[in-house]
Parts: sequence; C-alpha cells; structure tokens
Amino acid sequence: MKKRNLIFYTMIIIVSLFILGSYILLKNEKDRYIEVQKNRIDLYFKYNLNNYQTMKINNFKKSPMKGYFIDGYINNNKNLEFEAYISNSAHHQFTGDVGYDTDGVGKFFKERNAKDKLTPNDIIEKENLNKKDYEADPPLFWGF
Repeated sequence: MKKRNLIFYTMIIIVSLFILGSYILLKNEKDRYIEVQKNRIDLYFKYNLNNYQTMKINNFKKSPMKGYFIDGYINNNKNLEFEAYISNSAHHQFTGDVGYDTDGVGKFFKERNAKDKLTPNDIIEKENLNKKDYEADPPLFWGF
C-alpha cells in the first residue's frame, strides 16, 4: 500500500512539473512574440513617421480570424492612437497594416500613399538588419 501511494504522489509531482514547465515555455514564447512584433511596429513608425519618438502598446489580442490586433498610441499622447493588424497570411508578422485617425497619427506620415510607405520587411532588408531578430512565431496556445 505504501509503495502504491509513493508511486501515485510521484506521478502527481511529475505531471505538475510537466504542466508548470509547459506553461512557462508557452508564456515565454508569447512574450517573445509580442516583443518582436512591437519591434517591427516601432521600426515601421521610425521610418514612416515624422517626429516619432515612442510607442506604447495597450492591448495585444488574438482575432477570430487567426490574426492579432495591437492597440496603442505614439509619442506619449493617448490621442495619437493606432491599431495594427497581423494577418496569418503574412506568416503572423506585422507587415504595415495599421489603422489610425487621419487627424491624429495620419498627419505624421511622411508619405500619404500607402504603397509609398516602407514595410518592416523593406526596412530590414534596406538596413541589413538580422531577420531573425524581427521574426517570431506565435505561441501554439494564446490564453496564457
């Protein structure tokens, strides 16, 4: 009977450690993904906006269409809001899809025409940045 209890408690500890390790791994993967996408958005704004200083992310959430929405603002001004979208068709990397108020963030853009704006991929290639620093896969499970 004691041997049976020892095996039972040992199995509970092993399963608990496995669950905890998986949680930590997925949490770190999610944090890295968010940080990389934040860096891609920051890069996009640095090259496409005049007088750009800082960016603050308020919300990063998964969309029902298997993409991601990122809400934030620039230059420490909550009136300069933006919403970036990351599509699954772009391998879950921010490519420049950003919504904004034309009287807010819109007035800071150097180019008015969307086709004339540099995408993060264009900037990474132009500046010979390490592509691995600006790409990350989203976590398998988002709910952590």
